[in-house]
Amino acid sequence: MGKWLAVGSELPCSVIALLLVGQVVGQAWGGQSLAVWGALVGALLGFAFGVYGVYVTIQYFDHLEATARSRPVFMPDMEEILEDVRFDVEDSEKSSQ
Repeated sequence: MGKWLAVGSELPCSVIALLLVGQVVGQAWGGQSLAVWGALVGALLGFAFGVYGVYVTIQYFDHLEATARSRPVFMPDMEEILEDVRFDVEDSEKSSQ
């Protein structure tokens, strides 16, 4: 759930961030009138970069899920499963008696 919340918040964050950058740059270049145009251009660029970022992130998550499903699961052979294992703890208990 957390990864999808992060993906969902990526688009609005990029729009707001580039809107503010566009407004500041526009105001520095041409005052208040150019600040509005800078904000509009920044918002549009933020939307475009945000959509691309969401697309790339979803493709990455799909790739991770596909590789997780195709990963072979380790299964030891029956000889290894049925093998009688002796631990050091058992040896130390016998030697102390």
